[in-house]
Amino acid sequence: MNKKVGRNDPCPCGSGIKYKKCCLDKHDDEEFSNPVNFLKNYKTVRKEARIKQCLHPDGVSCSEKIIGAHSIQNNKLLKRLSSNGDVYMPCPKADNPFAAMTKWGRKEATVFTGFCGHHDKTVFQPIEDGLFDKSELHVFLYTYRCFAVEYHKKQEVVNMQKSIFKRKPSILGMPDNPFGGMEMAIDDFQPVKQAFDNVLLTGEYGVLSSVIWEFPSTINFAATGFEAPSTDLRGKKIQNLLDKTTPVKHIFISVFSEEDKTYCIISWLNSNDDLFYEYRQQLEGLNIQQRKNYINNTLPIISENIAINPESWDTWDQSKKDEFGALIWGISEIAELDGHVYNRLEAPSFDLFEL
Repeated sequence: MNKKVGRNDPCPCGSGIKYKKCCLDKHDDEEFSNPVNFLKNYKTVRKEARIKQCLHPDGVSCSEKIIGAHSIQNNKLLKRLSSNGDVYMPCPKADNPFAAMTKWGRKEATVFTGFCGHHDKTVFQPIEDGLFDKSELHVFLYTYRCFAVEYHKKQEVVNMQKSIFKRKPSILGMPDNPFGGMEMAIDDFQPVKQAFDNVLLTGEYGVLSSVIWEFPSTINFAATGFEAPSTDLRGKKIQNLLDKTTPVKHIFISVFSEEDKTYCIISWLNSNDDLFYEYRQQLEGLNIQQRKNYINNTLPIISENIAINPESWDTWDQSKKDEFGALIWGISEIAELDGHVYNRLEAPSFDLFEL
């Protein structure tokens, strides 16, 4: 979704100055536009995009230090999944942005600077110290952590776009310029953030509806992700993602193992129950294999926040890795642009549950 910028609008570079008095007549930085410098420039704009903040609404009680908070639990999950202290993630680092799978040390994997030390510890303590009990509190905490990392990432992408625009203002005239789309995505998240902030301040956790699947064995991966589904599992339209006048509605997914079981939490604001009523019925009606197929297909489509045991990943042959990578890189979205609804209930060649 492109956004037209008027002469008197705030400049997309983030300066706060009107566009006509800032970047309107600026020329592109030739060094930045030179493809030879792509990797160096990519590292630079990623570094400039970083945000250190505490997303908790009670700023008065924040500790001074913003920490690297794990969006997937370190000691409970990543430690078990790691081999020699490392996990694999389909989340590239700055030095290799096109890698389909990247090795991360478990202390840096899934980390984002979205909370102060005090709130990261106190808010999530119940799921750090205790086993998942399917309560409103536990469902909320897993969902909130999933939301927080995605919200934070979107803010950093906006910063990255501003950093790019400072060096290449001509991007605004390109047919597929990115400006506007990510800001709209953040705007769509505001009702969710407001609801979650209220929960954190009041302790009233019953704002979510959820479908919880339980599997009788552990897995060698863990993941969180979100999406705004445009169709249900039968291909029926449930919301128009191109309608700029109506905020899109989201679902959040967390998959993890504890002791000898695996859980999948699929949740959304209960104020959206009418929209997701049939979707919920379809999810609850799936058999065990269909549920696994749904998770196998959905996670790489919607998320890079997937931590996988390296030794298990290395047992896959290349065709399985390639199909997983194709979903990460958006093959399902390309198919849907051509009018083909991707069937998430059909088994792919790979199976995350057999890693």
